[in-house]
Amino acid sequence: MDTAARGRRISVLLVIAAAVAMLVALTNPAAGDPAAARFGLAPRIYTVTPSSEPGAITGPSSVKVWDAGTNKMIKEVPVPSDRADGLSRPHHFMAIPGRNFAFVMGFAPTSSIKVFDMVKNEFTGEIQTGLGPRHLEFNPNGAVAYSANFDGDSISAININSRKTEATIPVGDRPNYVEYVKTKHGPRLFVCNFGENTVTVINADTYQVIGKVTVGDGPFNMSATLDNRFLVTADARSNTATFVDVDTLKVTDQIGIGGTHRTDLPPSAFQRLNPRISPDGKWLFIGNQDASAVSVINIRERRLEALIPAGLGADIAFFPGGPADGYALVTNRYDNFVTVVKLHGDEPPTFVKNIPTERIGSHYITFSEDWSKGIVSERPGRAYSVIDMAKLVETANVWVGGTPGPSEPDHSQDYTRAGPDMAVYVWFDKGKAMFHHE
Repeated sequence: MDTAARGRRISVLLVIAAAVAMLVALTNPAAGDPAAARFGLAPRIYTVTPSSEPGAITGPSSVKVWDAGTNKMIKEVPVPSDRADGLSRPHHFMAIPGRNFAFVMGFAPTSSIKVFDMVKNEFTGEIQTGLGPRHLEFNPNGAVAYSANFDGDSISAININSRKTEATIPVGDRPNYVEYVKTKHGPRLFVCNFGENTVTVINADTYQVIGKVTVGDGPFNMSATLDNRFLVTADARSNTATFVDVDTLKVTDQIGIGGTHRTDLPPSAFQRLNPRISPDGKWLFIGNQDASAVSVINIRERRLEALIPAGLGADIAFFPGGPADGYALVTNRYDNFVTVVKLHGDEPPTFVKNIPTERIGSHYITFSEDWSKGIVSERPGRAYSVIDMAKLVETANVWVGGTPGPSEPDHSQDYTRAGPDMAVYVWFDKGKAMFHHE
């Protein structure tokens, strides 16, 4: 072979090798240049199973990573446990805004948050908290997170940069959520104590407890009005919404949300109320689970405006952008559809349709970066749905794992099956993991 021919052959081989390397890097970015691994990752969906219902988690759990384009599983990672039986009882998979890691929350006997690297797809550490850190809230700049330690009657303030707990503060019985609110007196943390009828108020700078405010019985969750003047608790046992002035800490209004408590559901299906405020700040949506309806409160007039029919266990209202801008999607914890509601500005919202889902129990929705897809976790159904947000129809239903298997129809009323509490859509932008944070 002459020199020219040998040179041409080497050039061809180099082109082939470069093409193969590029293909490897595209299909598995971590196998190529480290920088490419951070800048070339395709969107993913993260689930934790079993999770969601502590009494139904009887063995080890795992994080599953799914390709968001194909819905094929990329990797399965066991959730760490220091118990001989591998029990960890995870709850939320909380992607940290603007970072490349997530926190995996947990029910008792867990007293820590597990840290998950979303580039390497592996657990890298844990953060000590109080007992049962099940829900997480952030301060406005995302530097501090606050866990509600449901079984430890406390909250923990966590430094995101150091991934260490700065303080664990005793509060009331069964704290379920923390809300950060800027007030005239500085930033405050409001903690709804689900086991009683109070909200604990804490100075967010010093972590000193300011006091307690008496609200309705069983405040399960809260929302702050868009002007940061009022906190609204959704009180599950008294079926009320309580408005609290965040500056004076006085209750200004308490409104019944309508409907009646059901008595034909199993103990695991007790009333939970999740309040959400519409993007224009005019309407308070409360998933009224017992009533199979969405209670809509006129915030300015402080009155119950409507009970919009929804499914059994009507749960959380989500307000997407993109093609479904102007709508609310309401999940239904024990039913086979997602309820769509239309916003009308000053006029009350109205029912539009139900989006049927293959499996039961919609709970939490995350969205693709352009809002074209909604990813709906189905807890008792042990699956997630993909919703076309332009057509408002289900286009895929992905089995996450458990028993019964994916080939078995799953329309029973067994509400205790511990499927994914969340199915979190994450994309990567300039080396940072991004998601639409509810």
